Amino acid sequence: MNRRYGGNRFHLFHRRRIWNASEEKWMGWERKRGKLEEFNRLLRGSVNTSFIVRTADNEFLRKIRYVITLDSDTQLPRDTARRLIGVATHPLNRPSIDKLVNRVTYGYGILQPRVSISLESASRSGFVKIFSGNTGIDPYT
Repeated sequence: MNRRYGGNRFHLFHRRRIWNASEEKWMGWERKRGKLEEFNRLLRGSVNTSFIVRTADNEFLRKIRYVITLDSDTQLPRDTARRLIGVATHPLNRPSIDKLVNRVTYGYGILQPRVSISLESASRSGFVKIFSGNTGIDPYT
């Protein structure tokens, strides 16, 4: 992709799999939660992660301020990422971390926009059909 679009804007990160005895399979530690936790540690300079392949150097990683995660079934309409970053960078939303408790006490450390189910995704399984409720485009958002 870097050859196609030029520059060095696309990077690969791959984690080592570990044996999960309860699921009886090799998988990434803690699935998605672990992936995000380890990626955040990697961005903060930690070398104690299960990432075994990464194409970005430490200097580049330390400059990253915002991360947007998407699932395989996530649809990101045009300019949505730009708007989400705008919300994240607004001065009133900037996280303030209390060093004593090591927590965000003002502003936001994580933003999660409202998620809706597409018509296609809602028909994938009975479980999703039951819990998805109304599907499609919401004209009021």
